[in-house]
Amino acid sequence: LRASAALIARAAVLVTNDSAPLHLATATGTPIVAVFGPTVPAFGFGPRGARDRVVEHPSLACRPCSAHGPVRCPLGHHRCMRDLSVEQVAEAVAAVPGVEERRAVRTRR
Repeated sequence: LRASAALIARAAVLVTNDSAPLHLATATGTPIVAVFGPTVPAFGFGPRGARDRVVEHPSLACRPCSAHGPVRCPLGHHRCMRDLSVEQVAEAVAAVPGVEERRAVRTRR
């Protein structure tokens, strides 16, 4: 856990799902792009920082399907994740304030 936190602290930004690394990034002050599929940030597990960004499906009626995300999609389609694109995540990363400056500092270490 300590090694993970130390690594995350050095990141310019962390792209993660709604899991333990998200909380480690919050604790270390690392900006977050959180990808939410079957769960939603409204459950209280989402990022809280002003720089943080969330990527999620905007209009699926079946979301959220559980509080912690099921192993299998109850409807069998996993659209909450499959419909998200790499471009959406990349745009969210680019929208994180100060990410370029953080990247420059991190690569000099």
